[in-house]
Amino acid sequence: AACNLTKDVDLDLPDYENRPVVECYLEPGKPMRMLLTQSFGFFDQFDTSIVEFLDNATLDSALVQIEYKGQVFTLENRYDIDFTTGRFYNYVSSALVPTDYDSDFNLNITLADGRTIAAQTRLLPVVPIDSIVVDWSPTRDSLARVLTYLTDDRTKTNFYRRVLNYSSLDSVPNQDFIVRDNLNTTDIIAFGTGYELKEGDTVFNTVYHITEPHFNFIESFQLAIQANFNPFSQPSEIQSNLSGTANALGIFTGLAFDRDTTIIRK
Repeated sequence: AACNLTKDVDLDLPDYENRPVVECYLEPGKPMRMLLTQSFGFFDQFDTSIVEFLDNATLDSALVQIEYKGQVFTLENRYDIDFTTGRFYNYVSSALVPTDYDSDFNLNITLADGRTIAAQTRLLPVVPIDSIVVDWSPTRDSLARVLTYLTDDRTKTNFYRRVLNYSSLDSVPNQDFIVRDNLNTTDIIAFGTGYELKEGDTVFNTVYHITEPHFNFIESFQLAIQANFNPFSQPSEIQSNLSGTANALGIFTGLAFDRDTTIIRK
């Protein structure tokens, strides 16, 4: 850069083939809902109009069914939004997800062009947060950190996603990462923050108990984002638990989490 040395390089990139993208999270007691969109190439033009973006990104007229214990639930192709989480869906059923940790849920999608997508998952039980401890800094008594403790079942391999929000749930998370428990030597898992919180601050602690396919999906998704900012990195393929002729990306899984709200007080 100091010597002002440049060299133009022409890359012969293949045409990108759009792929269906599925995100379907089953939460016990909540309606069955799914977002079905399509991927775009890195250099494709991005629609600045929300209406045009939705028209081009979402895939309509698909037959979407979830099978559970011989019952088949068909999801209607219509827009819906969960105002608590901000999640958007375009396939919805009024049927509620049953609380069943021992039976399979099967997703079957037939796209408008006849291509198919299939997946299978099971719900995981919530791993509850045992306690949240507010610890004040020994050097700056106006600042505190939050320690979150939970008990891990050491007889199984478990995967977790830790999300921490300050002020509100719809804010950008201050922490959002995934961990597996194979490096843990005790049945106690602790998540913490730095000494960065002040009296009166609000902290939303969320701990998700996730499946291994969900862990792999999030990890590969995060690696793909990181690769976009590194010119020397190889492209990262998204790991999905989907099969079928549509060559789709995405995840079909349960959503099990515990959430606790802490207001920082001395």
